[in-house]
Amino acid sequence: MTLEELVTRRVAVWGIGQEGLAMATLLRARGVEPILIDDRPELAAGRGARDLAGSPEVVTPARVQWGEVDVLVRSPGVSRYRPELLAAEARGVSVTTAMALWLEDFAEERVVAVTGTKGKSTTAALAASILRHDGLEVALIGNIGVPVTEMYGQQSVDAYVVEVSSYQAADVTVTPGVCVLTSLAADHLDWHGGREPYYRDKLRLIDAGRPGALAVSAASAEALARTESHPNRTVYGPAGRVHLTPSGVVALDGEALVDARRLRIPGRHNTWNLCGAITGALLLGGQRPSAQAVEAAVEGFAGLPSRCRTIGEHHGLTFVDDALASNPFAAAASVEAFPGRELTVILGGADRGVDPTELVDALAKRTPTPRVIVLQPGEGRMVDALTSSPSAGKTGLPVEAAPDLEAAVRAAVVSTPTGGVVLFSPGAPTPEGGGGFGERSRQFAEAAGLTEEGGRQHPGPR
Repeated sequence: MTLEELVTRRVAVWGIGQEGLAMATLLRARGVEPILIDDRPELAAGRGARDLAGSPEVVTPARVQWGEVDVLVRSPGVSRYRPELLAAEARGVSVTTAMALWLEDFAEERVVAVTGTKGKSTTAALAASILRHDGLEVALIGNIGVPVTEMYGQQSVDAYVVEVSSYQAADVTVTPGVCVLTSLAADHLDWHGGREPYYRDKLRLIDAGRPGALAVSAASAEALARTESHPNRTVYGPAGRVHLTPSGVVALDGEALVDARRLRIPGRHNTWNLCGAITGALLLGGQRPSAQAVEAAVEGFAGLPSRCRTIGEHHGLTFVDDALASNPFAAAASVEAFPGRELTVILGGADRGVDPTELVDALAKRTPTPRVIVLQPGEGRMVDALTSSPSAGKTGLPVEAAPDLEAAVRAAVVSTPTGGVVLFSPGAPTPEGGGGFGERSRQFAEAAGLTEEGGRQHPGPR
């Protein structure tokens, strides 16, 4: 379904956050008055619904007469498997998303779509930068923070780099010309209803339409296995056309492009993300990106907020904010990003039923042995895994619990040797009412005595 088709129907928008508000604004500009739905209408008004002309009413799902709706545009936070949504479909309501509409409308444009369990934003940002440094006008949009709806009515650009979450991919009907799959591991199981539905929804971006060019990280066994039969697959990372050589150089078809050690964000996983960005640019243009463009992108990239980002030095320690590491897979990658350094890891969040074994094993095999502080609530499952697993038991991981981030940081400062790293990488989603990963990042920086002014992190008052 395209936007032109949508505006001839009776439309409801469910989820009045950033993307829902953007969709409602887009529809109203085209003469459509959508029904606005939110689980908490009173909060939706505070998020901006009151700024829409006429301050339209926001209703709960229970108040909607689905017989009066032809198409429901759901926001990413609204699970595809909500009973109310399934009931609406049973009544003949079509379900779509802003992302699905946009991919239909922009199907003829040059698009690099980046998806995966983790690494999407870094890969997308680096890909956009490489393309820009090679002289293209590029829009970086999607889950990275700029709604795709903002592209309507704008002059076309040379290329679109769009980050696509599993929430957004679940309803797409078009496969973009180039897709990059950064990783696959269990995540968001409560939203999707299990591991297999999560993988199915994530891979829908790749499987929905005629196969385009696909880049897949060779560092992800799950991603490799589930795309094995794809006719246009290019692998990257530890192996493939774009790979990291033993000397630490990223090479394309055997020819050096850039020294990976110049990348200012830590971790081997971020080197794989760089390889994915280069591969996406390669597949889009059909020709190798210039070494100058890749080098410029690397030099200009200091990392994204809440993604394994060093926020400053204080108390003789390095503080690293990885608040967006919302599953064990992501946290395990960050644990490996500081080889040889003393490390204290702050974990914990909502327990969504994801097996933490991968993270426990990464902590257990690390040298020097890290210290682990687990946040409440939901510390029980994580502490049990850390203290009872065979691998952790052999190394004697020191584990303690803390009621909040402030207490966890205080404990980390006391227990981490000078010169060490304090890493906040929760390995679990933000608990309900916790304000999201951005708020947790702010709390971590504040607890560490680091404040942000003028775009620079520095020690705050002691």
